[in-house]
Amino acid sequence: MLSYPVRFLCFEICQTMRLLLWFYVGIHVAAHAVAQDPTVDRAESTNLRPGESAEVRVYGTNLKSLQTLWTTFGELKPAPPAEKPNDKLAVFTGLIPSETVPGMYPYRIVAANGCSLIQYFVVDDLPNAVLEAASETPLPLTEVPTACCIQGAVNSIKPRYFGVKLEAGQKLSVEVYARRLNSALDPVLKITSPGGHEIAFRDDQPGLSGDAQLQFTAETPGVYRIELRDVQYSGSGKHYFHLRIGSFPLVTGTYPRMTDAGADLKVIGQATTATVRGAPLHQLFSVAAKSTDGQNSGFALAWSSPTAPLLEVEPNNDQKTATVVPADALAIAGRFDAANDVDWFKLTTDAKQHVCLTTHTRDLGSPADVVLQLWKADGSKITEVDDTGSKDAQLAATLPDAGEYFVAVRELSGLAGPDWTYDLEVQRSTGRADTTFATDHFVLPKAGTLAIPVTVKRLGVAGLLTIGAEGLPDGVTVFPLLLSEKQKSGILTLHAGASASTWSEARFFAQSADNPDGPAFPVVYQSPPPDAKKPGAFRLPRISPGIFVSVGTAAAFSLSADQHTISMTPTSEHTVMIHAKRTGDWKEAIVVAVTNPKDPLPAGVTLSEAKVEEDSGQLTIKASDKAKPGRYSLSLQGTLKRDKTTIVQPLGTLILEIRAADGS
Repeated sequence: MLSYPVRFLCFEICQTMRLLLWFYVGIHVAAHAVAQDPTVDRAESTNLRPGESAEVRVYGTNLKSLQTLWTTFGELKPAPPAEKPNDKLAVFTGLIPSETVPGMYPYRIVAANGCSLIQYFVVDDLPNAVLEAASETPLPLTEVPTACCIQGAVNSIKPRYFGVKLEAGQKLSVEVYARRLNSALDPVLKITSPGGHEIAFRDDQPGLSGDAQLQFTAETPGVYRIELRDVQYSGSGKHYFHLRIGSFPLVTGTYPRMTDAGADLKVIGQATTATVRGAPLHQLFSVAAKSTDGQNSGFALAWSSPTAPLLEVEPNNDQKTATVVPADALAIAGRFDAANDVDWFKLTTDAKQHVCLTTHTRDLGSPADVVLQLWKADGSKITEVDDTGSKDAQLAATLPDAGEYFVAVRELSGLAGPDWTYDLEVQRSTGRADTTFATDHFVLPKAGTLAIPVTVKRLGVAGLLTIGAEGLPDGVTVFPLLLSEKQKSGILTLHAGASASTWSEARFFAQSADNPDGPAFPVVYQSPPPDAKKPGAFRLPRISPGIFVSVGTAAAFSLSADQHTISMTPTSEHTVMIHAKRTGDWKEAIVVAVTNPKDPLPAGVTLSEAKVEEDSGQLTIKASDKAKPGRYSLSLQGTLKRDKTTIVQPLGTLILEIRAADGS
């Protein structure tokens, strides 16, 4: 099963970051410099509605040489540039497919030499209202329609004020998207009656990751005031919001939050009907819901999995009433219905077995903080896990003997309610390998190769792991990476052909050689831990939909080998021809050697340093009598120096197979 959880494991992050630092410090990498990436502060849109022609204005930096605004429902193209170029504002236009379900969607800006981090905006079924500058003052009150969405930002010490004219008995819903869009705004909503009395107030709402929503009924006719501000009265261009006003149900999530797209979902909130449409596997998809008397939608996000989860069955508050988990169950979903609720699940095994449970709560919008416990049938506790490096718990253990075992799931603070849900991925026997990248997107040089450091955390998985990919852009290929049992890191390489110029959200995975027919474990982006001294932009932990791959401009040179799979026996040597393709006037010699001298070669294997003077050079591999039979990855790179400039380009990973002396 492929799944793509976001794991925030500090130790593994440090491993990856150390590898990245070694790889980049002091080196000018011509293929892709992070400074070239476009960055996005916020997006504002007009008519970003299903079936309409939309305009999206993106504010940020380095917004030049633009190619597309990518999202999961399609792409928008850059509008013709203004007479005076502005690399801090980009405008995109296009038709939103009519079948698009209203809701929150990811997007990226793709440029010739880079790609932005994933960001989010709202496709709404409410019409736009213009944000007036006068809305920063309470009087005179800026009136807006009773059904609209408003986008903009909150400035410091200046709340936004909006007036809506209502009849007596008229019900109105108000909701703000901010934290869910990675905004710095921590929103507060307040409603004041025509007589000046506060009638509704909302700060953080469970299930909304810090955002707020409320609903009220007008007791008297008149203009009611909606006040939107930051909880600390902060503000800036990064304190942006998407405010919704209208007749729609208040929705906070779905139960379960992870399921196959065709399964039944319960909407958490006021909705009575919901629109659930098919979505590709391993992707966030929107669920739009309406009430019987509502005109517009409330919506939430869910995650598409290969199968529907096993749902807990109450009462299951102790071992005797535990919900039975079948041997083939791949996922479990539950929720904490009452304060201090503890849900019990029973696992039965007929032999020694490894089990791994991976929790998803905050990365899917649930406020729950899960604690996992593993118990024997005799009432003795084997292990307990709270947060694993960050927020969500991951329990991995070996069930020592055949018999019955029990998993207890509880909320750390004893909180409960409809929003306090949890989803558990279940691996039994197969174990799990959590492999991570340190970035959520890659930009390859055209007709060149990109080296990608990866780290791996093994949970009941031994032996050789193969790191591969699927869904790459046309013309992009992957050189599989082999990680031996003791390897915790390695370098994966991707190559873009001369004609490659597209982009896609690709899936990377690790496959165990000991279980080739078993699950392919996800390779995911892992955000670095926050730096208290240099706080960056606010970003919610969110389940990872994949790694974005695009193709940029050509590098100064690229390397290729005449063969990438090499078979040898001990006490033998083999020659590989290395070819170079150069651009511009980069004519200097290229020295090809191992990428990381601190990462030792397989025992008994040595490499000569190859020198590519013009278009080719020879690399000699020697295997001594101490070479151990097996399959290994060799990561090499070429270095070109001119004056004070050093350019490094990788060679696609070589696979070295050492056979026994008799050739077996």
